[in-house]
Amino acid sequence: MSRPNRRARWLSAELLRVALLLVVIALATSLSGLLVRIDHLIFDTGQRLNWRPMPADVMIVAVDKESLDRFGRWPWTRTWHARLLSKLCADKPAAVGFNVAFSEQSNDPHADALLAEAMAACGNVVLPLVIEFSGSGGHVLESPPIRELFAAAAGIGRIGLRLDADGVARSVDLREGVGAPAWPLMASELLRVARKLPAVDASRVSLKAWPVSGDGIVRESTQRLFFSGPPRAVPQISYASAFDADLPPGTFTGRIVLVGATAVGLGDAVMTPVSPPGQPMSGVEVQANLVLSMRDGRMIDDLPLPADLLCTVLLAAVPLLWLPRVMPLPGLLASVAWILFLSAVCGLLPGLTQIWFAPSGALIAGVLAFPLWSWRRLEAVRRHFDEELRELQAIFPDRRSGTASLTKMGGLSFEQRIAWVLAAKKAMRDLEAQRNEALAFISHDLRAPLASVVCQLESETECDPQRLLPPLRRALAMAQAFLWLARAEALDRRRMREIELTGLLDQALDEVHLLAERRRSELVRCLPDEAVWIRGDFESIERCAINLLDNALNYAPPATPVAIGLDTRWEDGVRFWVENEGPPLSAEQVERLFQQFSSGIGEARSASSMGLGLYFVRKVAERHGGQAGVECRSGKLRFWVSLPAIEAGQGESAGVGELRRRQRESGNRSFLS
Repeated sequence: MSRPNRRARWLSAELLRVALLLVVIALATSLSGLLVRIDHLIFDTGQRLNWRPMPADVMIVAVDKESLDRFGRWPWTRTWHARLLSKLCADKPAAVGFNVAFSEQSNDPHADALLAEAMAACGNVVLPLVIEFSGSGGHVLESPPIRELFAAAAGIGRIGLRLDADGVARSVDLREGVGAPAWPLMASELLRVARKLPAVDASRVSLKAWPVSGDGIVRESTQRLFFSGPPRAVPQISYASAFDADLPPGTFTGRIVLVGATAVGLGDAVMTPVSPPGQPMSGVEVQANLVLSMRDGRMIDDLPLPADLLCTVLLAAVPLLWLPRVMPLPGLLASVAWILFLSAVCGLLPGLTQIWFAPSGALIAGVLAFPLWSWRRLEAVRRHFDEELRELQAIFPDRRSGTASLTKMGGLSFEQRIAWVLAAKKAMRDLEAQRNEALAFISHDLRAPLASVVCQLESETECDPQRLLPPLRRALAMAQAFLWLARAEALDRRRMREIELTGLLDQALDEVHLLAERRRSELVRCLPDEAVWIRGDFESIERCAINLLDNALNYAPPATPVAIGLDTRWEDGVRFWVENEGPPLSAEQVERLFQQFSSGIGEARSASSMGLGLYFVRKVAERHGGQAGVECRSGKLRFWVSLPAIEAGQGESAGVGELRRRQRESGNRSFLS
């Protein structure tokens, strides 16, 4: 499969994983209400940004500090309320609502009667009903005005609000009651009496029905309020000022007038979305805002649950439209911009469309989209990084790079991986330098013998073929050495297989048998009889052993023995070695002995030597995870190669049968054990 196709498949799979994870997180957040405070914050902020000019047809007659100073301590005699009604009704208001509970008889029955008469004469007065818990048994009571006032009122409505967990009033139930949702809001009744209600509820309870008590409240049609402004934004006039003779005529004409307490310590003040910290809004002003919201059709509905969840799912996946296509920094900035944009839209939506969508689930998905996608992207980078590192390890074994083993890739940090790459990069630079050196060497040493042959062939005199053979053999040997070295450089430990080392060394002895006879050297075999198994490349290790034997036969004194042996208990592996007689080596000679183009043990390279034999031995050892070295002791030189060992396989690996067959055929040759 091509690389673009693999990338497309990876991208599709990762997008699906991240999208599913974001959707699950968003839905869990929305359904659990875990981040409902964020929803409240966005809703409240939107309320503060959606203020509109306050209409003048709703007014509050406020029981404020000035009124308390004039009329004395609260509660007042209901005679004052009767006089206020007479004053108000003279201006013909659209409706009058008292945000004052008259659920108990006063100490002055005459005052109650006066208030009832004033209400009846006015004909458009709405009184509140309070639903409250009784002191015993957990019963819920509907507390209406006393019977005289109940009968004289043009409408009875509830004044209760629904408080959220943080104590802020954001919503109301349009209908509520004990046992049945019978009672409408007082704001609804005021609009009905004033003939300004957009749609009259025909199922409203009869005004003459008497409240009951029971064990449970039944509610329906919960909606959110839209506040027209902060506290004291609704036009107000002091209760005391309403009695002043200099009050302009027509002050209350055609208006909906609400009477209630605004003085500190009186009434049912509550915190609202538009209230500054520590400044609750009075209950009568909340009712005024409720009247305005219902009249203007600006009550806010929550998005239905199925639609809410669908929007949450769709919005949760939106960041994945750009994250796979941009780099991390633009992706982060785009994600931040998306979160701010979504918050602003959801905050302004209720004021524009009267629909509220709780965005916390989509917002948490937007917050987590960037780190989740970055995590998946880093995982992909890590996997690719690990694959590349394994290939680098095969090219540059651990001892060459000087770093820890990569067999347990998951235990390495990114810093360690980067350190390994830097080490490999340095090794690559070293190889580049060696390649340039090799090219320079080839251009001189390989060109020289070939140029000599060409010159002889182009000469007019007859050339002797025997004179052409030495330079041609040298050129061929050089080309073959470079081919073997290139093979060693390309060894991949992942493609190596089990081989039997004892038989391989026997085969190497066969290859140098003729050279030993010409040198009159005796080959001494110090190999075990049992099989010794390693994992490696058969031909490279065989050539490695042949090079060591060839080096020993060429540099050892004539007619001296050359031994080959195998140590099966060498540190954490095995070691095979070739030993011959020879002078001790200096530290400088040992240091450059296994380097490229080294001249070997002698002072000068022979005609057929290019200094690549021992370098090839070292490269093969390192590619197999081992080492190569030399020991000088008692007039002998021992060149050795250590390799990791493995347990014997269940059957013969490829090439072992052939090795043993060749060993049997060479039985007529003399090897001393």
